[in-house]
Formats: sequence, C-alpha cells, structure tokens
Amino acid sequence: MSLFDHYFDRDYALEFEAWGDGEISEKALKISLDEIFAEFAEEIGGYPADISLSITDTLACGYDYGFTSIDTAFLEKLDTLKELVLPDSITDIKMTPKLEKLLKNNGVLIRGTFDSFAEKFAAENGLHFRHRDLFLASYEFAPAHETTTLTLQFLRDGSAQIEENVSSPGSSSSHCFGGTFYHALDREFFLHKSAEDIADRFGKSLHDELIENGRLADFLEKARTHRLYKGKN
Repeated sequence: MSLFDHYFDRDYALEFEAWGDGEISEKALKISLDEIFAEFAEEIGGYPADISLSITDTLACGYDYGFTSIDTAFLEKLDTLKELVLPDSITDIKMTPKLEKLLKNNGVLIRGTFDSFAEKFAAENGLHFRHRDLFLASYEFAPAHETTTLTLQFLRDGSAQIEENVSSPGSSSSHCFGGTFYHALDREFFLHKSAEDIADRFGKSLHDELIENGRLADFLEKARTHRLYKGKN
C-alpha cells in the first residue's frame, strides 16, 4: 500500500508526500515524473526551482509498516531536490556517483530523527541535518467531540514553531469551531527552554500530556548534544 501525492508552490516549488510501505519509486506515483514536470510547466512555468520529498514516518504514527527503501534512479531524476525527509524505517540508500553529486551540489537538507539512519547519512555525506516535524501531544475534549494536537515544526528558514490544531464538528477556516494556531519558538529554544517552559504555554490538559508522555523532554535533551542545522535551506 502506498499513497504518493505532489503539490505545487508550497515552501518548495514542488513537494512530494509519500505514505505507505515498500519502495519509494516512480511506480508509486499516479502519473510519471515527466507528466508531473509537464504539468508544473503548464501551471507554474519552467522547471521546479526546488523539490522536497517527504516520506511519512508511519512507524512513529503507530502503524507496523513503513517504506523500507528508495529507488536510487527515482532520486536521480529529481534534479533540483533540496529536501529529503526520511522515516526511521529506511536504513539504507544505495549511492551512485550521480546521486552523490546531486545531493552535494544541491546542498540537500536531510531530515529525520536523532540517532537514525537519516542523521548518519547526512553526516557521512557532508549534508546538513534537521529533525523532522515531531508529534508532541493530543487531547480530546469529549463533551464537544473536540481534539487538539500539538506538533513541533521546523520551517525552511530554520525557525521553529508548535502547531496547535483544533478539530471539532463543523471545523473550517471560517467557522468558530476548530482552527490551526502557531506558537513561535526561537531558533535555539532547545538550548535554554525546558519541557515545563514550553508546556506552560498551553492549558492544563495539554500541559500535563506534554510532560507525561516525555516526547518533548526527550527531544530537548538530544537536541542539546546533536548537530541540528538552524540555517536557511
């Protein structure tokens, strides 16, 4: 099973998002790369200036499967690749001279979790590493059937924020129920903020969940001893 979508004109000119298991390859796309590039040229003009490939970490989402490999030939066709977001389920990428040249010439930003293949791959190839977005906590307010989730996000310019997503019946951008809110963090928040400092920004239920599940505290502890790229990509 695999879901593979593409989007134009977000943070990167062309963004691929993949969810599922097996191998990341052109075969998983609904249409060929050539067709996608032709569609981009027709809608936006020219060739995408930069490309992001983000592979969802299904294991971290609680599923027992995930993509386990990437077809090198597929990566080699992404001439302007600038960001590669890897799940923990991928533990090897077969390098070729062409792929090595592409990664280094483009200064591709590798994203993943600490102590993962992604971090090691970045270090071995002289590439910048940044942690992937991290789900922190959720809370369900049963009487209103309302769920709030918190996700630590790292933006392309190197800044960080916590996304607070509130979902309830009738949620929409113009509806009073639900919504998405962003809490900015400075680039080096992990050097001087504790989990308690950050959790204090939220109400008691989310505060307690942030502290009790330990995800935020674990991230902060590791971020202080790992090399986390804070610059622009």
